[in-house]
Amino acid sequence: MTPDADSFRALARSSPWRWRTVHLRARSSGWADVEAYVRRPDGLATRVGDQVRVETFPYDAELRRQRPVLRPDGLVAERPLRWWLVDDPIWRDYYWVAMLDPEELSHDVAIDRLREEELDGRPVWRADLTPQPGYEARCGGGCCELLFSEVSWRSEGNSRPLPQGTVFASHYDVALDVESGIVVRSLPVGAETPWLEVDVLEVDGPPPGWAQVEA
Repeated sequence: MTPDADSFRALARSSPWRWRTVHLRARSSGWADVEAYVRRPDGLATRVGDQVRVETFPYDAELRRQRPVLRPDGLVAERPLRWWLVDDPIWRDYYWVAMLDPEELSHDVAIDRLREEELDGRPVWRADLTPQPGYEARCGGGCCELLFSEVSWRSEGNSRPLPQGTVFASHYDVALDVESGIVVRSLPVGAETPWLEVDVLEVDGPPPGWAQVEA
């Protein structure tokens, strides 16, 4: 399938229905390099250096039973009502959650230079993204948005003045892993932060030996 703007948006809203477990490595401007095994909806194992942490989380089973409206290509056309209340296991902050489920990139975002590429041997859809009025991050207002911008800073009723010296990116170079819908690159153009790089190691495979998440 050759991607277009509509299919890119559909992939961005499809992540919750494209995988149940993922093994990855991630690094960003906001947190240390981490290796992680995520089990939806309630398990997370992380390894930073020689420190391993295994956690389980509560979840709302009733919400997770709701079904999305699918397009003919299998991507999500419309998410169930109130699905924004369902979060993946969190590590550090909501930037992590937005990385795993980038629904905020599916609306009110201009998409340019959309192309098909490979990163570490995995197919990705990559594009230049610019947030538009109406862009709503999972946690905006200068906190954990994927596309930090003047638009996102003013969201959620934030009236704080910008920190002195703030420089916004002109746009973001963003890549979505086609199999999972996870953000694997989000690189600001014309600014230094926030940036994100992810290596997806395996989707729906067994946990690595160090990541024994209890059933």
